[in-house]
Amino acid sequence: MPIDLTYALVVFFAFLIAGTLKGAVGMGLPPTAVALASLFLPLQEALALMTVPTLLTNIWQAFWGGHLHSLVRRFWPMALAIFVGCAVSALGIRALGSPIANGILGLLLVAFAVIALLAWQPRLPRRFEIWCNPLIGFLTGVVGGITGIAAIPFLPYMQSLEMERNELVQALGLLFICFTIAVSGALLDAGAFTIHSTAGALYATIPTVAGLWLGQKLRQVISAELFRRIFLLVLLGLGLNMARSLL
Repeated sequence: MPIDLTYALVVFFAFLIAGTLKGAVGMGLPPTAVALASLFLPLQEALALMTVPTLLTNIWQAFWGGHLHSLVRRFWPMALAIFVGCAVSALGIRALGSPIANGILGLLLVAFAVIALLAWQPRLPRRFEIWCNPLIGFLTGVVGGITGIAAIPFLPYMQSLEMERNELVQALGLLFICFTIAVSGALLDAGAFTIHSTAGALYATIPTVAGLWLGQKLRQVISAELFRRIFLLVLLGLGLNMARSLL
């Protein structure tokens, strides 16, 4: 797709909406941006566009909070397993960006939205992390090497851990950095990064930052819970639409 007004508008509004949701509810940037952009663009290109905004926003999230050193010690096995799992699926299956991957991504978005809407939040004692962290990291990497998104089982697992809110947010930022780097390597191997998509990824940072600011403002005047539910319902609809490609 040539760089024209239509392309610029698709990228701008997809990442503006995704950034707004991230600013308002603290989550949802990659799945929302990819789901919206892939309605008009090939999935590989939508994933490539996501890399720079996601990496930049999560670097800020990971290094702000005061728990960095303890989180690195706690989650380095998961981070390493994410890289291994992503390499296994991306280089072995080589389905990243395919129509099947698009459908599987849709199913993951549906599962993520349903779990969040039902507010299902299991609790896992910390003593189980010694084997759960690398296992969940590997499975997250395997799924990410096919779909490009870290949603299932990563997010429900992280929410089940014994962590206070600020610590969890910082841990998510740290692990999303690792995941984004791993998926970027898979996309590079698949040939998704071109001058066109790289320029688009840099451009997508502008509406993402604007959306973050807007979302933070909206959070002050609109119930965060209402905004979260609207976001999840929209994500559920987008996921169902993408999953149709499996039929």
